[in-house]
Amino acid sequence: MEFQGWSDGLALRPRDYLGKGHTLAAAVGTAGPLRDETLYLFALGSATTMARLHLGGIAGLRLTPGNVVVGPRGQVSFAAGPRDSVFPAHDVRDWAGVVVFAATGREPDQGADLDKLLPALRAVIDECRRADAASRPSAVDLVRILLGHSGAAQGATVHELLLEAERRTRPEEPAPYEEHVVPTPFWRRPAYLTGVAIGIALVAAAAGAVILISGQGSAPEASDVVTAVGRRTATFSQVSDGVGTAGRVRSEGRLSFDPGAPATSYDMKLACGNDPQPVSVSLVGTRGTAAGAVFDTDRPPGESCVQSTAPTVRELSSPRTVQGLIDAAGTGVTSAPAAGNGRTLTGSVPAHRVRGEEGDATYAGLPAEGPVRFTLQVDGQGLPVRLRLRMESRGGAAQTVETVYRDWRAFEAIKGERTNG
Repeated sequence: MEFQGWSDGLALRPRDYLGKGHTLAAAVGTAGPLRDETLYLFALGSATTMARLHLGGIAGLRLTPGNVVVGPRGQVSFAAGPRDSVFPAHDVRDWAGVVVFAATGREPDQGADLDKLLPALRAVIDECRRADAASRPSAVDLVRILLGHSGAAQGATVHELLLEAERRTRPEEPAPYEEHVVPTPFWRRPAYLTGVAIGIALVAAAAGAVILISGQGSAPEASDVVTAVGRRTATFSQVSDGVGTAGRVRSEGRLSFDPGAPATSYDMKLACGNDPQPVSVSLVGTRGTAAGAVFDTDRPPGESCVQSTAPTVRELSSPRTVQGLIDAAGTGVTSAPAAGNGRTLTGSVPAHRVRGEEGDATYAGLPAEGPVRFTLQVDGQGLPVRLRLRMESRGGAAQTVETVYRDWRAFEAIKGERTNG
């Protein structure tokens, strides 16, 4: 079927999302469950298409692995059939079941192992499967969460939000600025990956979720930072310029990395915005504490510069993010000798491909619209010494972030700052 796109951002005709091809059930049965970025793009793309349909007044889609259809070029559409409900909340619950099946090969009510999902995606699925239909997120809410937006604080309209999702999942087109980044190796290109995955190159286009499988290659000479760090603590300092309303951000303290934990823990002093006085901040998992006030690191309050900026400090310095940069750049990473038997690694990668700390922000990649150019210095043991990031935006402005790591030592538990009262 030939997809012609949406009219003014609305899905107006059922035929726009009905197609022919192999069902998701058959595709997963042949090639196995989806993983990593493939699963993320499937979730984002299908949620975006569902949101377009709901905005066009089309609901009651009866989504199941048996009627989500994968076309010959990776297009995802929905098989023709009667619509049983006008309630979009029913579709949201069904969407969660389809995503669980895509990730595990089983539906939630058929013994699916939900522990295979990343914690952030598991939380989204649980919200969609609430017994009270009124408390479930809308399809647009799902897109916002999967993009890592914190809601109204981002200031994006629904139309802009969906366009952003569609740009990320558009088939056979480079992500913004990708033409200026290192060429994609042939084994990561859509045509090759479609053959390997037997047609499951799932990318959501504006008229049907269409998802591009973007493999995670690793450069032959790139350091395995997570293995090198192991379970350790380091002293760090970070300076960030050009961070919008936050202005110049300065932080210093210690980070404790445990590869078995979902997130790196931080104990630091942070100053940003118009207040030059540093504030004591601790981050342990998704729990943050700033000057005695507790906040959720996945959804920090926008009115507090320190609380909204602290998770970004972690996101831009964690060993997982360092590894994510190297993995996403793949063979585009270059390596040169550095002092003390160390190495300097350089590369460039689209921000949305970088997977770092777990949490809602994991799905969005790094907070940049264009490419992220990085220079990483590691010592003779492969431990990070200095990380410099340059993150570009469509308007031409660039944010630079430099993190210095010192005194890698035995792991020190960070329990978090005590709360007031």
